[in-house]
Amino acid sequence: MVAFAAAISARIFFLDGFNYNQPDCQKSLTDIIDRQNMKKIIGLLLLALFCSKISYAKSPTLTRGPYLQSATPSSIHIVWRTLGESKPVLRYGRTSDNLDLAVDLANIKMRQHKSQLPLHSAPAGTMQYEARIDGLEADSKYFYAVYDQDECLAGEDDEHFFRTNPPQGSKQPFRFWVVGDSGTGDSNQAAVYEGMKQYVAKEKRDIDFYLHVGDMAYPKGTDAEFQKKFFDVYQPTLQRLTCWAAMGNHEGYTSKGMLGQGPYYDAYICPQRAEAGGLASACEAYYSFDYANAHFICLDSHDLDRSPSGIMAKWLRADLEKTKSDWLVAFFHHPPYTKGSHDSDREEQLIEMRELIMPILESGGVDLFLTGHSHIYERSMLIDGAYQTPTTASGVVVDDGDGDPSGDGAYRKSAGLHPNQGVVQVVTGNGGAKVSRRGTSPVMKRVVVEHGSVIVDVSGDTLTGIMVNRESVRRDLFSIVKRGTVSNQIVASPKQLPPYKLPVKKATAEPKDAIGIPTGAVELIEKRHEWDYLVGQHAPENWTTLEFIPEKAEGWKQGAVGIGYGDDDDVTLLPKMKGKYTVVYARTEFDLLPGEKNRIRDLGIAANYDDGFIVYLNGTEVLRVGVAEGRGENAKKVISHEAKGFEYFSLKEAIPLLQDDDNIVAIEGHNNTKGSSDFSLDPYLVAVAEPETKNKKSGAKEKE
Repeated sequence: MVAFAAAISARIFFLDGFNYNQPDCQKSLTDIIDRQNMKKIIGLLLLALFCSKISYAKSPTLTRGPYLQSATPSSIHIVWRTLGESKPVLRYGRTSDNLDLAVDLANIKMRQHKSQLPLHSAPAGTMQYEARIDGLEADSKYFYAVYDQDECLAGEDDEHFFRTNPPQGSKQPFRFWVVGDSGTGDSNQAAVYEGMKQYVAKEKRDIDFYLHVGDMAYPKGTDAEFQKKFFDVYQPTLQRLTCWAAMGNHEGYTSKGMLGQGPYYDAYICPQRAEAGGLASACEAYYSFDYANAHFICLDSHDLDRSPSGIMAKWLRADLEKTKSDWLVAFFHHPPYTKGSHDSDREEQLIEMRELIMPILESGGVDLFLTGHSHIYERSMLIDGAYQTPTTASGVVVDDGDGDPSGDGAYRKSAGLHPNQGVVQVVTGNGGAKVSRRGTSPVMKRVVVEHGSVIVDVSGDTLTGIMVNRESVRRDLFSIVKRGTVSNQIVASPKQLPPYKLPVKKATAEPKDAIGIPTGAVELIEKRHEWDYLVGQHAPENWTTLEFIPEKAEGWKQGAVGIGYGDDDDVTLLPKMKGKYTVVYARTEFDLLPGEKNRIRDLGIAANYDDGFIVYLNGTEVLRVGVAEGRGENAKKVISHEAKGFEYFSLKEAIPLLQDDDNIVAIEGHNNTKGSSDFSLDPYLVAVAEPETKNKKSGAKEKE
């Protein structure tokens, strides 16, 4: 446009400079009038070009998608976003070079800020388009493309396609992918995704759809985090397969199940009126759908009423009564059984899902339930009736084998849906977030502290679950076979996994409680805990915050404290520190149960240290010991101090900085000189809470 305008301006300048009295021009009066008219015409054309809304100057930019939602045997939704308004068109057809069908504009919902269908917090100028295609043939492949009027924004190739679901009740084999707690945006998330793709490529059998069990956008589930840590990562899969999702607690920071509002609800189109099978729920927070001979139920375990008399539980019972499928799979975020990064015997949401919701699901004949939240892979035996708090294996194990057809054999159940014949629980919160373990739930048969995801195959009367790690290696396999009539009996003395002990490197000096530690203090971060740490270089400015991801940053490692050298009192040794550097950066996460923050009346850190350190809680400095001024590479006047045992320092004033769920403690340790003979950084965090009692209704803990 600029070049064209310049050319026109030059033409006008040339005409203005024309000397009509020049003798050798030999021009007639008509020629002069024609030139004057030409000047006016060109001037008007130039003005029109500048004043008009030229389409390519304000062409909308595709910012999300396109991606698939809410597929059925005869319909599907395709969603995409642009920055700037467009004239949306969606075309589809049986081949990528012949998209001969188009969606009527009346079937495309347009959403933006300050409209009847507003977006929660998308960038200003964002338009979201939700196109519904009806009248499709079941189990059929279609190609599609999205346009701004006639300009293709995405598609017209072999990578943008979808396949409709098989007919409801059909016995066609299918495969789906399950991942949880993936939304870190780091190399671990990418590796888990790549591991799945490599595995299905080796087997030459792709997945048919995708379940996400929550925490897909850390840390707050904002619109920008969804874009960066979900859509940007999984787009090649999302544009050809439907993702069915359950909301996690991190999405719950900005999205609310009761209202059905927030970035999570902007991202997903979940069936509310039984469009995909099952029973209408009238909300997107919980829903069901059918795929071939299986029925899937999604629940909101985060912020809705979990009581048996609540709306969700009432809908669940009615939905279970309606389904006639061969298989029943439930998925939600908070696991009823786990001892990974979370403890299902201590947290209200987990306890209530076990005590209040599991009886309803098991009475409906559930076969498998899939969860996340706890950053680990755990898989149970075939169990029924494990509702107690604390969890026990006594009287609840139907089959204590490994479920592997090549091992102890597949788990067996009667054909069809029958109440209380046994269920397998899988915790797959290992999709990207830092994995950890604090124990062993009594009902578990497999525990794997590695990043990975789960692939589930359903073929007629057999369901097979496979855990694939980030290296595309199979780390667990189990099967359930539903055939004939099976009379299962409770195993009197089930075989259980051995008790778990935190593996640590041996140090000469064993950790002891600090002098002056308050009576009744419990460890929020235990002794000899593994921390992320950085040595030999300086940490970035945001290294003390939850948003910072050590796994994605260069140079960060993991190791148990103490960290240091000399005096034989450290676990993670730094033999190259002496003479090279004086600062060590370390950080770790810890969890607080919902409402637990309000019960804490004292908080403190115990440390065996040499020479000084600075402590940060959720990004704010809360303690400085032996470091007179500055921080990081600018720290000065570090006072010499010998590590001779744990000392206690109160952080009571920092209690308001605590938050429910995830918290970060970060510590920078300082040596006073590079040539010092030793260094040590060995902390643990404690708290004293108000007494608590059991809630008679649910077993959840509450303040007296």
